[in-house]
Amino acid sequence: MRTMRRRLGTLVALAAAALVFVLVVDGGSFGGAVPRPTSAASASPGTASPGTPSLGHLAPSPAPPAPSPGASAGAASSASPGAARIDNLEGIDGRVPIALPAGIEVYAGAVSITPGQQLMLHVSTVAAQYTYAIERLDATARSGGQVVARSAVRVGHDYRSLGTFDALDRTARANWPVTDTIGTAGWAPGVYVVTADDTRGTRGQAIFVVRTPVLAAGAPTFVFTALTYQAYNLWGGANLYAYAGPRGVRVSFERPYALEGGMGFWGRGDGRILRWLQLRGLALQYTTDYDLALHPPAVAPRLLILPRHAEYVTASLRDWVEQHVNTAGDMNVLDFGSNGFYWQVRLAEPRTPGAPLDIVCYRSAAGDPYAAVDPTLATTRWRESPLNRPEGMVFGAQYVAVIGNGYTRYGFTVTDQVPAELLAGTGWQPGTVIRGLLQGEGDLVYPGSGGIAIMDGRAATANGTPLATSVTIRTSPAGARVFSAGTFAWADGFDPAQVDLGVTAASFDRFNRNVLTWLGFPPAS
Repeated sequence: MRTMRRRLGTLVALAAAALVFVLVVDGGSFGGAVPRPTSAASASPGTASPGTPSLGHLAPSPAPPAPSPGASAGAASSASPGAARIDNLEGIDGRVPIALPAGIEVYAGAVSITPGQQLMLHVSTVAAQYTYAIERLDATARSGGQVVARSAVRVGHDYRSLGTFDALDRTARANWPVTDTIGTAGWAPGVYVVTADDTRGTRGQAIFVVRTPVLAAGAPTFVFTALTYQAYNLWGGANLYAYAGPRGVRVSFERPYALEGGMGFWGRGDGRILRWLQLRGLALQYTTDYDLALHPPAVAPRLLILPRHAEYVTASLRDWVEQHVNTAGDMNVLDFGSNGFYWQVRLAEPRTPGAPLDIVCYRSAAGDPYAAVDPTLATTRWRESPLNRPEGMVFGAQYVAVIGNGYTRYGFTVTDQVPAELLAGTGWQPGTVIRGLLQGEGDLVYPGSGGIAIMDGRAATANGTPLATSVTIRTSPAGARVFSAGTFAWADGFDPAQVDLGVTAASFDRFNRNVLTWLGFPPAS
């Protein structure tokens, strides 16, 4: 276990000025010291068979060993290698400062895998037994997905006591061993969900991606925004925010998602976006922002699709997007959300060898020890010094404020700046109001970016201050096209049960089809 003495000595050597801040702001302790778990393979991890075999027999399951690494492709090196000596220093682990759920929970050992790689699951439950099924989400299937594996009955173990909390950087980790290993030969790229049920009647889920191994230039690419999902993940008592406890400066993928039973933000819009795209007949490729950050592809896809929220990005990912949008002009962007590319983050080596890299974000250049070493990698807002790279120069618009209390709904009004091809067949015209889609967080067209407000939003902040937002399109100097919805609730329009649009669902569908065509991918259905 790295000691606090090593942390202090290295910080003095690398960033003496930042040392004082780190000790004052990030000091403290929760609970007693806990020995750091060592890496050891779990004995006889369970396997799942493809298809739907009988669940009627009991399969062996490991007794509680020390935590074992989950396989994670591409996790061998940090995306910010120069920051490793600072970012990887940690304090003394204590117990997780909150009571963990007694129900079954599960997380994958990797953010994504490629077809054929083993999938490793980490499952904890107080129940005697559990089973799980793994499904590829596919809106074209009658059930909405395809079950690719089901487990035999498994012996449950309660691993909650293995959870640790680093009081210095406030990082929670589950540290559960690998309980199940699944072969994935023949699995198609896509978004997958693990659903685990135990004999006490509780259910837990996990979401992961089987990514397209090599992205092709000619196909649209759906990006699962794992970095933002994890930044908000409050499992274990801390995330990168302070609304429910002390704010962390580092978060780990070695834990379940606390939100929505393990699904993170998926049910808040991303699922509806993917479903709509699949029903339009697009031949989608799949990846994650985490993978794009680690290994930016040499060849960019012609269309990059961002769902509801891509707030946290690394320099490597931001640079790659700007290169292909603003310089090469060979990649269009369809952003179905808002508040994209707001914070810079770094990736750093995880506690467990082979696990996904940790996310580091101090949310302040002044508080980031690495800012003095390389200011271009300071984890602060992209629009602020020392980065000075407004996100509006990518999307044509950028975040301005939370809409109302975060749940209040407002509408958009079509402007006279919208190209006729986007309105074709909708029956809309300048002045048409689309109700209820402006919710959560809003973006506004950014001056000097080439962005054009094709819809205006008129809203208010929580204290009643009037707020202007926009739905924005942009054509970069290199010719790439960008559509930015500028709201968290755009996906609600794809489900008539979610919101009264004030226009027909068919007209909203047609408008979005027109957007796809404008971006170079006319829908097939």
